Amino acid sequence: MDAGMKERRNEYDLMRAISALAIVLFHYSYAFVQYNVGGEHIDFMMHANGTWGAIFVSLFFILSGSSLYYNWNDRMLSFTGKGGVLDFYKKRFLSIFPMFYLGWAICYVMTVISFDGIRNWGGPYRRLFMTLFGIDGYFLYKGLNYYLIGEWFLGAIIMLYVLYPLLQWCMKKIPVIATIIVVLLFALNTSRRYLPFMSGYNAWVQISDNISIITCLLSFWTGMLLGSFGRRIIKTYTALISLALALIMLLLPLPVNTLIITPILAVCFYIVLSYLSMLLDRKLKNRKTYDGIVGFYSRFSYPIFLVHHVTIQKMLTLFSGREMSYVGSIGYFFVTLAVISILAFVLSKLTDLMLKTVKRLLPDKQ
Repeated sequence: MDAGMKERRNEYDLMRAISALAIVLFHYSYAFVQYNVGGEHIDFMMHANGTWGAIFVSLFFILSGSSLYYNWNDRMLSFTGKGGVLDFYKKRFLSIFPMFYLGWAICYVMTVISFDGIRNWGGPYRRLFMTLFGIDGYFLYKGLNYYLIGEWFLGAIIMLYVLYPLLQWCMKKIPVIATIIVVLLFALNTSRRYLPFMSGYNAWVQISDNISIITCLLSFWTGMLLGSFGRRIIKTYTALISLALALIMLLLPLPVNTLIITPILAVCFYIVLSYLSMLLDRKLKNRKTYDGIVGFYSRFSYPIFLVHHVTIQKMLTLFSGREMSYVGSIGYFFVTLAVISILAFVLSKLTDLMLKTVKRLLPDKQ
């Protein structure tokens, strides 16, 4: 291995792929209720102590924090230059916004056409600033805006990426103090509706606690902590303990707030899936099919997040008010997933083409 290169963490690919597929399945299940599709169908919405979607969103934030810290913890030693703070922001911008802008523009044109040419259906054009910064889905609770593509957690992860250089400094310099602060913020936010002195904050911040940036920060910071330990905590006994805890929390109703249970479940999934990936790395001889499937849904997880919601809506609208059997819902899920996968692939390739075209048009120095 070349000096300075990091060992590849295949478990990150597995977790990213499974998170993407699980979130797609969760929203697919929810769409049956949303569009009043009758009959027996896939129900991947609730477990004994919360929702499946919340677990895998939390796992996604944990994975983001862990992989970022793994890849950047020995970098970002300066503000400018390769590996500096500005370089980090540049890489994050290029990985998120060009694809988001292109996908949004396509959906905007389609929406204008469906609205008979009405261009300002989202209200005053100043609300486009939220779309410009990728936070329109997150702030949709404040009122209608021009949100079209992606999910609320895109805005949350963008805000966490903005904070990341500070979070990395805290992890290196004051990890214990920072962990205490994050946990206290989470505890305060979780109990805020029962605290009289938080009434003003509650009136202003009406977003659901399960998608609050503070809740997301807890998962993201937990991921950074896990990333700092590396694979040292991934052992057979930790995987078995995590599996047992996960089964208890998934199957038995517990008198514990779901906001607390969800990140614990996500950590359990992180450990179990990491162990499973490491086990497969040692035992799996013919990896072609496995690497192909996991690699695809890991590599294209971001465009899948962008297009899956609007695609599911279009696909399930066709059956609104009609009946679908359980077997039919399974088959239609794979059809929907195939459409999502194709659209994600096409969006990714169109973005690459757009960036290459822009690069050719810019002066060499830029």
